[in-house]
Amino acid sequence: MKNPTPQSPETISHPAATKSPRRSFLKQSAGAVTATSLGQTLAAAETPHVSVNDDIRVGLIGCGGRGTGAVLNALKADPGIKLVAMADAFQQRLDLSLQSLQRQKEFTDRILVEDDMRFVGMDAYKKLLATDVDVVLLTTPPAFRPLFIRAAIEAGKHVFAEKPGAVDPTGVRSVLESTELAKQKGLFLVAGLHARYEPETIEMTRRVHDGAIGEILNARMTRYTGGLWVKPRVEGQTDVEYQISNWHYFTWLSGDFFIEQFVHEIDRMAWVIGEYPVSCLATGGRQARTEKMYGHNYDHFAALYKFPGGAELYATTRQQNDCPRSFEMRLAGTKGICSGEGKTKYDITGPAAWQTEQRNGNRQQGHQLEHNEFYKQLRAGGYINNGEYLAKSTLMGIMARESAYTGQEITWDQAISAAQDLMPDDIEFDTPVPQWQVAVPGKTKFA
Repeated sequence: MKNPTPQSPETISHPAATKSPRRSFLKQSAGAVTATSLGQTLAAAETPHVSVNDDIRVGLIGCGGRGTGAVLNALKADPGIKLVAMADAFQQRLDLSLQSLQRQKEFTDRILVEDDMRFVGMDAYKKLLATDVDVVLLTTPPAFRPLFIRAAIEAGKHVFAEKPGAVDPTGVRSVLESTELAKQKGLFLVAGLHARYEPETIEMTRRVHDGAIGEILNARMTRYTGGLWVKPRVEGQTDVEYQISNWHYFTWLSGDFFIEQFVHEIDRMAWVIGEYPVSCLATGGRQARTEKMYGHNYDHFAALYKFPGGAELYATTRQQNDCPRSFEMRLAGTKGICSGEGKTKYDITGPAAWQTEQRNGNRQQGHQLEHNEFYKQLRAGGYINNGEYLAKSTLMGIMARESAYTGQEITWDQAISAAQDLMPDDIEFDTPVPQWQVAVPGKTKFA
């Protein structure tokens, strides 16, 4: 399974290359304010949609915890949704996911996955896409995202794709091409960057774009968390089976956690700043997760992004146990400051002072809201395509990872045109995995 090779990467330059970056970004990207959600791009495509009385047949590709959760989000979003197909590399994972879903009593009559609609193996996605499902949920490890998005769009399916969009520049270019193909075919491409669907984040972004803090001078984003799960190697597992089971820790599968997890935060900051960066200088390393079971990835990063309009963003994150946690942002402008905690609590100071209201303890709801909007627009004949910001925010993460890995400043144009492709050709369980070493700044090179 190889990511489709996009053509002419050198033609994809920084968004600021030909147009006023902030105005262009606000007009064309999902950063544009709509009456419903800043998370959607509404286009004039001829959208294949379903009437209010039709069932929507959903297939799940990637049956881990997030995939199971995405199915529940879909079922809650629309009473006409039925889960009819599932696919995963591993039989046990599919079985556990299905059992978990079947225990949800309120959805028993809408979990309708017959034996012949349960597909297992590295080619399971192809078999599911050959069925008559209307929508596919793509929740596999990120390395497979570009390939599966392309295959789903070519098969005529509406897509929900978890973040990030890719793990390397080749994958990013593929997602951008699939985004355009989806527009041509009127197919939805909804991204799992759910902060764009949070009402508080939408309102905060609208106010900042309307000038509540003036011109943005600098910004900071911090997310410090604990570690993640790790699964011991089972006797008889091939390297591919073992690494997919522990995909968080292998760069070729996850992109490293700055991309896999922190992409939410850098996407939000690019959105509110109103443009994508021209360069990134980052550092990082491994201090707490040094054992072999933690694969190739780092456990902390710090990155400085520079934007065309002059703003700078300092973004820092870590996954280390027994350390204080922090999840906050800060935007400093010429007229005020916007600060935030998590994705739902914001405070603007200055002449246009504003605070978010308390809602359910300000608990995040974006995972559900993005699915609510997906099926609402699908039935109404609207159109959502989040592919551009899914790809470009992923590229921001790649810039920081490669800067930290190499010790060199990485520009947007370097990153978008790089030949780097981390996915093996035609991967099977017995395929040799990439021979990847833990990156050493000053020695590691960016392909």
